[in-house]
Amino acid sequence: MKRSALAGSGLAAVVLLTGCAGNPFADDADAAEPEVPTFGEIQDRMWDAMLTADTVSIEGEIRAAEADVDEMFEDIAEDDTGDLSIHGAMDGSDSEMTFTAGDLSFTQRAADGVEYFRGEDFATLLMSELDDETAVLLEEDFITSVVAEQWVQFSTEGAGAVFSAQDFISTWQRDLDGEEAAAMDGTVETRDGTDVYVYATADGATELVVAAQGAPYLLEMRDEGSTYAFSAWDEAQRPEEPENVMTLEEIFEAIAAEQGWDTEANDDEAEA
Repeated sequence: MKRSALAGSGLAAVVLLTGCAGNPFADDADAAEPEVPTFGEIQDRMWDAMLTADTVSIEGEIRAAEADVDEMFEDIAEDDTGDLSIHGAMDGSDSEMTFTAGDLSFTQRAADGVEYFRGEDFATLLMSELDDETAVLLEEDFITSVVAEQWVQFSTEGAGAVFSAQDFISTWQRDLDGEEAAAMDGTVETRDGTDVYVYATADGATELVVAAQGAPYLLEMRDEGSTYAFSAWDEAQRPEEPENVMTLEEIFEAIAAEQGWDTEANDDEAEA
């Protein structure tokens, strides 16, 4: 009788535990999987969070055409792949962009509404834009020596900006505005200690990694042959106004002096 009573008490305790606190012996595999939104359910919040962010840092490996660098340098083809770095304001103001492909590196900065090019990059850009008649008169080494370790001021109109994170995001928003993208199912993963939603197109050509906690910022993106990593949302540093700045007028005066051109005659004509 005592044994039966003890067994009965044990059974009652188990019933009490399972009824009030859940079954402690249940298999963890029975736990419900977290619900993952489709891309269509999260994309509006994602685009809004990113486009209204203050600053961001981007590191990527992309084609030159995507950063419009192929239009600046004739030595770079649109399909050339290089390393991209952007940090600062989302809209490209108070921001810096660097693109490196092979031996060529190009850096552009905007600060307080003024646009600047790194001096050595400006020398390469200038030589690529000269017509043949003028190019034979100038030596690139001389131009480079004039602007070496300088920043060339390009605008003073208060609207200077670099190719920005906003440019990329607005383009992707248009490209992914369709039923196929909206229907993408997501999976939950942990990458670098962060819980994320991962979305991929059916052909696997595009993959988006979105923060699963807090604001749904884009953290990684792979699109065809290009890859991007996003960090420091709202925390990226804005670049400062550079030191050692030269104006276009100062560069022209240095070239004219080296060539023996009469700049006073041009000044007199301009005043007339």
